[in-house]
Amino acid sequence: MISLSNVQKSYGDKIIFDNLSLTIYDGEKIGIIGDNGQGKTTLLKIIMGDTDIDSGTIKINENIGYLKQVSEFSVDKILKSIENQEFAKSFFLYLKKMGLKNFMLDNKSLNQLSCGEKTKLALSYVFAQNPTALVLDEPTNHLDMEAKQILIDQINTFPGTVLVVSHDIYFLNSTVSKIIRIKDGAIQEFYGNYNDYEEQINHLITSQQREYEAQSKKISKIENEIDRLKRWANKADKNINKQGGSPSDSRLASLKSNAEAGARKISGAAKNKISALEKELEERVSRPEKEPVIKYRLVKDDIKSKIAISVQNLSKNFDNNLLFKNVNFTIGSGEKVALVGRNGCGKTTLINIILGKEKLSSGDVWETPSLKIGLMSQDVYNLPQEKTIIELSLEQDKEYRTLFITNLVNMNIDKTRFNTKIKNLSLGEQMRIKLCELILSDANMLILDEPTNHLDISNKKYLKKVLEDFAGTLLIVSHDQDFLKGIATSYLVFENQTIKKNNLINDNDKDKNSSGGERDL
Repeated sequence: MISLSNVQKSYGDKIIFDNLSLTIYDGEKIGIIGDNGQGKTTLLKIIMGDTDIDSGTIKINENIGYLKQVSEFSVDKILKSIENQEFAKSFFLYLKKMGLKNFMLDNKSLNQLSCGEKTKLALSYVFAQNPTALVLDEPTNHLDMEAKQILIDQINTFPGTVLVVSHDIYFLNSTVSKIIRIKDGAIQEFYGNYNDYEEQINHLITSQQREYEAQSKKISKIENEIDRLKRWANKADKNINKQGGSPSDSRLASLKSNAEAGARKISGAAKNKISALEKELEERVSRPEKEPVIKYRLVKDDIKSKIAISVQNLSKNFDNNLLFKNVNFTIGSGEKVALVGRNGCGKTTLINIILGKEKLSSGDVWETPSLKIGLMSQDVYNLPQEKTIIELSLEQDKEYRTLFITNLVNMNIDKTRFNTKIKNLSLGEQMRIKLCELILSDANMLILDEPTNHLDISNKKYLKKVLEDFAGTLLIVSHDQDFLKGIATSYLVFENQTIKKNNLINDNDKDKNSSGGERDL
């Protein structure tokens, strides 16, 4: 069991958690979600003792296997651990399950692995520790679909507790039975997988909207009643102050005294009623949050050709290692093509060949002269690291600056971060800056290499909407089934050292070939 009680954690003036209490029972499989910067990774680090807390208590009765994000991958730790023969035996067994083989176990070889291959290596290391609980931070980032399915199977057969931070809807739907949402320093728990959570959230929002609308009508009535009572009280106050007859006239004095008493009674009753109504106004239902709108520019220059890219007899070798050979395909103007295949099969290499960053071994790649390509790569460090967001925006015209800043705010980047150097921003924040630059570019073709890594679910949805509406040509590498659905019109499938182009498989065909075809993608 893992228990946190009244945990507080701040970074400077920013409160991450305020009196957080959470109990995770043996055998529970829990997904942790929330926007970037809400503290998901911090929560895992608190549980693992990697981050100190300001106050509160933590009790853990588990042998935890901990997967950090791939950016914190440690080659030395793995090399040292496999010196133990018993551990090495288990480690290589899990490597085989993950489909990772034919590489040398040394610093140079391990550091040259792709991000997806490093994730497989790290997961094998975690499972080989024979833990009683798993704490996993974005375990599906960079994983190909086959490895993701293997991980899903591993988690579903794992007898212990699983706590996982993930933005992968397909993965969450396939593994967890409870969702914990972190927002504004607090947590909410929802039973079920991600789809169940979304259904509950939508129900809450709908109920809140109804309450808010009913409350708005009630508030209008209360405010009108308060205005009426105030007029009534003011009139009574004026009557109290009126002079009535001669003071020597005892009869008139008695009448005046009675009138004053009546007026005071009316004034007091009105003011008491006003006070009660004003208290009712203090108890308000919050307005449901509206989904932020991401604004983007339409493509200005169309591709003046039916064909955007033509590839003929393409082959590529790396140090006598054949990636693919005799590849032929075309990408039509306005076509949206998904590149799918196992980690290390050459998807990023093909992108670099198209961009002219990588030489081909043989064959030819033709691009129409009117092609304007915008790139969003796995490596966000091609942003100017010494500049701030504000300095980046000042390089463009006023219209661009307004849209750029507005979009980043709607992508949940705090305004206090706008004067922070890009090198000091998180990977998620840097990915959103790159995404925003692409949205506002005049590119008529976008190439995106695993663009959803480090993006939270909200920003993935924004990106998906942008790509669905994008009028230009699209080439995208992604292992996220939920994300690709509705975007891709065709696939380039990397398999058996070649690349084949397939039209979009419709849902009926997927059902007929359910497990095999989907996993091989």
